[in-house]
Amino acid sequence: MREKSRTAILSAALELFAKQGYSATTAEEIARKAGTSKGLIFTHFKTKENILLAIFEEQLELVLPRFFRDDDARPAEQKLVALIDSWVDVIKSQPLLVRLSLQLNLDDEYRKIIRNRKTMQYYQSFLSRMTRTVREAGSDNPELDTFVLMFFFDGIVANYTVAPELFPIDAIKDRLVESMASRWKKPPRTLSTPSLPARRRRARNR
Repeated sequence: MREKSRTAILSAALELFAKQGYSATTAEEIARKAGTSKGLIFTHFKTKENILLAIFEEQLELVLPRFFRDDDARPAEQKLVALIDSWVDVIKSQPLLVRLSLQLNLDDEYRKIIRNRKTMQYYQSFLSRMTRTVREAGSDNPELDTFVLMFFFDGIVANYTVAPELFPIDAIKDRLVESMASRWKKPPRTLSTPSLPARRRRARNR
């Protein structure tokens, strides 16, 4: 029962934080959305800040294994393509978490909250492992290329969150893979849409 109420609180808080903002959401609103009392919320969490941290720490524990596995023996190029696929999948399957992350990236208060916290440790670990994979995939400047990929992902998040019905996320993902193939070692093609040369060949054969 206690775990069920805690889960309901986190689910309600995630939705409210994502839709109306962390700072604008009150404990009373979270309690009402979760079907519980404000007092019970603070039985589980000392502050609203603790609710936010719990959301990210628990979600990251679920999401991060999609990106890296300790027993992954595939070539680095395949792991990098799989990482991009996983990132796009998270963007599409976790819209509330992605929307909240986008908002909080611009929030000075939030950056103070996560500094030296477990969430920042997850982020630093992700960057480190991603840089290693980029290096193994053939990049001559893996640190810089890792940040280029991160900025690219941020752009996808920003645009897809605003208008998912207008943003061709899978085609853009495919274009990113093609771009990496032209600059680094050739990754295996695992694209969801045909490449431009393939489309031209099909058109000629019709």
